[in-house]
Amino acid sequence: MKKAFSAHHVLADLLMDLQMAMQDCGVWECDIPSKEAVASTEPFCVDSMSFEQWLRFVMIERFKMMLASGETLPSRCHISPMAEEAFKGKPQSKVRSLVTCLNRIDQHLSGAL
Repeated sequence: MKKAFSAHHVLADLLMDLQMAMQDCGVWECDIPSKEAVASTEPFCVDSMSFEQWLRFVMIERFKMMLASGETLPSRCHISPMAEEAFKGKPQSKVRSLVTCLNRIDQHLSGAL
């Protein structure tokens, strides 16, 4: 009998998928935000950085810290709608995979997977 993967292992795989989708979409290579920008209290740090900066340097990094420490993962997540809005001007064929990755993260953390 196979042992089921933990929620942490699944999230780690989903984050790798997201990184690859961001690279394919051409949004992985972005400027490192300042400490002040990262300290923003606005949702997605919309007042201080681009959405791709927030994904790479805030969301992914926070999840990596949670995974490394074994911290309890959030029980709700709704990032994919913001991605759809933020990437409206990008080629939809590339953005679709990125939004799909974020939707899978949303579903996983919200218990829908």
